[in-house]
Amino acid sequence: MAQINSATGANRILSAAAPRYVTSAATKKAYRALKNAYSNQNSWTKRINTNIKRLQKMGDFDPRKSAYYQNAYHSLRQVYQKAGQQDMKAALTAAAANTGGYGNSYGATAGNEALQARLSELAAKVPGIYQAAEGEFTNRKNNLANVISRQQAAQKEQIEKAKFALTTAQALDKAHYDAAKYADSAARNQALQWWARYIAAVR
Repeated sequence: MAQINSATGANRILSAAAPRYVTSAATKKAYRALKNAYSNQNSWTKRINTNIKRLQKMGDFDPRKSAYYQNAYHSLRQVYQKAGQQDMKAALTAAAANTGGYGNSYGATAGNEALQARLSELAAKVPGIYQAAEGEFTNRKNNLANVISRQQAAQKEQIEKAKFALTTAQALDKAHYDAAKYADSAARNQALQWWARYIAAVR
């Protein structure tokens, strides 16, 4: 700090205005960012609530409402029914050939057994289809729940980041103010000491 060695220098320091607290451009920007974060909170809340309602509406797994299950089941059913009908025709043809071309109860029974065998194979596949459909349904529910969790985290993180940025900017403003105030106080103390010595010397 420069030494004060004149009444003019002392008067200049003692009459100068005290340092003012200045809100920096960074702090003003942080204020706006926090305000926007709180405004966005409503938007986040709407999206989160919409997804929560979707999750609640899904309820428990129901194969009658599962497009995955219905499509898989009907596709497989068509395959086995077609194969069963072909087997039934083959059994009827074989029975007719054995009886000189005449249909009989044996042929009808054999044909029906061939069809039922295929339908039994289909029935054996149903638990696997059910499990796969239920797994797909569970995955969709879990994915939606994860989306909600990420949205909630993003909502909170956006506000916390904005708060932290504002607090940091305000701390820097205060540090600059405190430094200026300390320097000003030190200069005023030195000026007062010099002025006191000066007055004592000129009396």
